[in-house]
Amino acid sequence: MKTFIRLSLLLALVSVAHAANRASSSYTVQTIVVPGSSYDVSFRVAWFCDDFPQISAPGQVQLIDAGGQQVAQAAASIYEGFGPSYTASGSTSVSDLSWSVARYTTGGEVADGELSATWHLTGLAPGTYTLRLWHYVSWDNRYQATTVWTNTAFLSGSVPAPTNTAPTISWTSNPGNAGSGQGYTISAHAHDDNGNLTQVNVWKNGQPFAFAGGGNGTDGDSGNPTSDTGPQTVTFTAQAVDGDGATSPVITHIITIDAPVNNPPAVTLLSPGGQIVTAGTTLTISSHATDPDGNITGHNLDIQRPAGDWNWQGGFATGEPYQGGPVGTGADSTRTASFAFSDVGTYYVRSAANDGSGWYHSATVAITVVAPPPVQYSLVTSAGAGGTVSPGGTYNAGTVVAVTATPDGTHDIAGWSGDAAGTGNPVAVLLDRSKAVQANFSPKVFALTTSATAGGGVTPGGIYPYGTSITISATPDATHRFIGWAGDASGTAPSILLTLTSPLNVQAVFTNRTAQVITFPSPGNQPVGAPSLALGGSASSGLPVTYTVLSGPAAVTGNQLTITGPGSVTVQANQPGDVTYLPAPSVNQTFNAVTAALLKYRPASRTLLQANAEARTAPFVLEKP
Repeated sequence: MKTFIRLSLLLALVSVAHAANRASSSYTVQTIVVPGSSYDVSFRVAWFCDDFPQISAPGQVQLIDAGGQQVAQAAASIYEGFGPSYTASGSTSVSDLSWSVARYTTGGEVADGELSATWHLTGLAPGTYTLRLWHYVSWDNRYQATTVWTNTAFLSGSVPAPTNTAPTISWTSNPGNAGSGQGYTISAHAHDDNGNLTQVNVWKNGQPFAFAGGGNGTDGDSGNPTSDTGPQTVTFTAQAVDGDGATSPVITHIITIDAPVNNPPAVTLLSPGGQIVTAGTTLTISSHATDPDGNITGHNLDIQRPAGDWNWQGGFATGEPYQGGPVGTGADSTRTASFAFSDVGTYYVRSAANDGSGWYHSATVAITVVAPPPVQYSLVTSAGAGGTVSPGGTYNAGTVVAVTATPDGTHDIAGWSGDAAGTGNPVAVLLDRSKAVQANFSPKVFALTTSATAGGGVTPGGIYPYGTSITISATPDATHRFIGWAGDASGTAPSILLTLTSPLNVQAVFTNRTAQVITFPSPGNQPVGAPSLALGGSASSGLPVTYTVLSGPAAVTGNQLTITGPGSVTVQANQPGDVTYLPAPSVNQTFNAVTAALLKYRPASRTLLQANAEARTAPFVLEKP
């Protein structure tokens, strides 16, 4: 408060000095472009005094809008024993003050001073503004200082860094309930307006479930599939974290896992089908049972003899469950057994499985048994995956049966097994006993042939089964670029997916990359303290040019060059090229950064205020500002 009163008093004294014609003032202008609602202006005030400045005008900066109206102002000064003081009007504030004073003469009075500060402007409409930088010369023989020079200078302007905001998070997959043992997915999406997202974390019942990084910094996802047995409820929580440690609110989702539902087993009699056989014929009985709950406790093969009784065991499929073939599991079981149909009449065959809640049966198949004809044999045919085979049957002894295999469109016949061999099709089978023949198939194969024009390479081809999907890629060398595919492929994507349903011949086509040059005019010598300079380099390709300060007191951001001190400066322009253009040769420009001098006037004679002060005869002094 004391500082503010002193500055107000000082401003009042300056007004009196102006009224008494004891001070003169002027200002210089600086144009600034404000892209948003906030902007920072760094300024400096310097006082040059020929003795102790008990009173002098403060340094002032005024902000003028495009209509010529004053929007805000800031003023700052330095007082002996109190240090710096400032005021700011409008939606503004001042910070980052730094100051220094120089003392000389025997009394130790302040002779010169300098103050730097940052003026924070808020609530602005984007646009172009003007800064008025005030300068004063004040003098009064009533005080020890006869002359005080006050200079206000613009240092730099900048947009303040944005304020960090915490990320947000929401569920993207959160079902309300799921069946016991049924798979479901829980996932969450996080967003950060500052592009600072680092973690997206999900917990299940308080334990880590899905922890992911921050995606592209603005948006990220995290989640996993899971399953649980019921009945129960499962609690999921999620939270996002950004690089500054700010966190989103914790979100919670509860999913209800239903109690298990019993599903009856499915039972299928695989063989035999309904048929007529002669007495004494032995047939293979095969059954397949599955249970989605995995609860199979029994799996039997049933047969009803001509006498009319269903015979569960009686010499047929005796023993524990799952006997007669692969043991299987509670979810999948296969039973196989052989049975000799010895009595003439009709047999009924079925299978059954028990899941603890009762028996479930397959469809019933009737087998008619007749008296045996003179010497007949059966031919059983089967086919592997990829085709079919002509059916077998019962034939008189000595019959030669031509068995034909028919592959589907994606397979070839690979040969015969069982009671036939070789790859001939059809195959002749002599029925001198009961026989079984199986046709085997193998996938078709096709050749993928790849080649490339000069200037690059391509993924090699090969031999692949029908339907195989292969990704091939074209890779240009340093002086070429890829322009497309020829042959059995098209398009310009450097990597393509091919599916082999026929032989393919593909060629990658390349062409030369185009040379480019940089035009970079010299900026010429630049004064120290001048505003940032836009560098005017361009590339013949139209691609953006980047700049690097190779040496000297300067810094570059984008195409803006800022002089930081006096000396020789060398700047290099570069364009690295792209898939179409080669890198351009670098271009260097060297120029000088120079400092202006300040010419001060001192009167030829004045009243000396102290005994040891010396009279000066030179009326002008040339100094660095």
